Amino acid sequence: MRAFAILMTLAGPALAGSGLSFAEAPVVLLERGVICQVTPEGARPAPETEKGVINLISPGRRVDVATEVVPAALGISFGIRFTLDQAADPMALQVVVTHPPMGPRAVEVESWTTGAAPGEPSVSLFTFEYAYEMVEGAWTMALEANGERLLEQHFTVVPADAARPVLAACDGPAPMS
Repeated sequence: MRAFAILMTLAGPALAGSGLSFAEAPVVLLERGVICQVTPEGARPAPETEKGVINLISPGRRVDVATEVVPAALGISFGIRFTLDQAADPMALQVVVTHPPMGPRAVEVESWTTGAAPGEPSVSLFTFEYAYEMVEGAWTMALEANGERLLEQHFTVVPADAARPVLAACDGPAPMS
């Protein structure tokens, strides 16, 4: 099953993106980085993804390692934690993930919708569940509304050995099969 996650979590301190990453009102980036382990609690259709579904994760999950460098290791999740500023109205957002060619169809762009509301943080993630998903290189996770890009967060997926501090924080990668 495709390993995307959309969830509501608790509020936390704001983090500024780096490099070419940005967030524009009404979206506020709270965290970006790696979550060591997630447990899906269901799934929903997402026809514009490689597998056609995304996983749903229980509320309350926060980023374990604030980073833009992601180890290509099974079980590792990475993404963004965000909210809307207090003056905004609730809105539907399009999550757009771009990455190097992946899978038998060489998919490079995947997307799905999520809701967002002021003061209610959300997380959108990608989890490496299968070896073919662990494509190294530049990845971007973005949020769009009405055709306008409101948040763009860049990640670099590297060989697992090149991100040892992240794996150490996660107690090592999941076993490969």
